[in-house]
Amino acid sequence: MKNTIFILAIACLAWASCEKSAVTDDATGFKGTWNLLAVTGGLAGQGYPAKFDAMRINETTFDLLKDKSVIFTGDYTLVPSTAQADSFKITSTPTAADFFLNISAKKIELNKDNLVLTEPCCDLFTYEFSRSVN
Repeated sequence: MKNTIFILAIACLAWASCEKSAVTDDATGFKGTWNLLAVTGGLAGQGYPAKFDAMRINETTFDLLKDKSVIFTGDYTLVPSTAQADSFKITSTPTAADFFLNISAKKIELNKDNLVLTEPCCDLFTYEFSRSVN
């Protein structure tokens, strides 16, 4: 009986590790316009005043928006991971448009109308977004 349970546990782990990511395999739910709700993190946990208020995500590019005007256009890739959260990796060169661009890889948490991008190092800034209705 113990062997059967052990084999089933190994089979479940193998199946789970092969399971496809909803974010990186199909960017449909990820694409769209996202309104920035909050930036947290940093030494005091207070975040910083971002220079953008929304992000528009297309197939392989993204725009940072301020008052519905584009302040930066960049490229990104979605990186699947079975060991940790999938990541949004900025592949364009950082600029002074916003501190958001300085750390290229951000972990993704996507839940239908909520998107959270978290930097894995340094000040650990977290960017919380809600899906725009228009």
